[in-house]
Amino acid sequence: MSRTLPVLAAVACIVSAAGDARAVGPVDVEVGLKGGFATSPLSSGTNPVGGGLGARAGVAFLGGFYVGGSVLNYFFGSTTTSTASFSTNMLMLGGEAGYGFTRDRLTLRPQVGLGFASVATTASGADATAEDKSTGAGYLYVEPGVTGLVSLGLVFVGADANLLIILHAQQGSQAAFTLHGQVGVRF
Repeated sequence: MSRTLPVLAAVACIVSAAGDARAVGPVDVEVGLKGGFATSPLSSGTNPVGGGLGARAGVAFLGGFYVGGSVLNYFFGSTTTSTASFSTNMLMLGGEAGYGFTRDRLTLRPQVGLGFASVATTASGADATAEDKSTGAGYLYVEPGVTGLVSLGLVFVGADANLLIILHAQQGSQAAFTLHGQVGVRF
């Protein structure tokens, strides 16, 4: 009991001081859902992206700096030949950083994403060998782009356009174009 009182007093001091702390200025937390599509980042084979859904969250501070993270699952990649069918999806998990320029309700934020993309392919049909039935690989990616957000009080709507570059892809990589719509809350 003799240790509990000093610990509670220290916690109370930290909590009361934290409410007044503004060392980095006003901080906005953004949490949103996003959905969209992408062109193929591979020079041949099945497009592993197509359409996808995901979520993002981040913090804007110091008048426009932004850091956050996102997860996106592209699950509409498929190709069919005369004797086989291939279904591909790509799960992307990464961080993003940028700087937003705000005027009235509109924020334009150039940013760059960096993360890990896991690509999984499932094959079926006569051409699908036992080794081809299910394959997977992981790659680093870089995704520079721009996000536009319109603030409607606590809610925001927006879109982002990006250039997706998969690093060290075995089939030969190329830049892909991604476009997403967003909706979320900012507090």
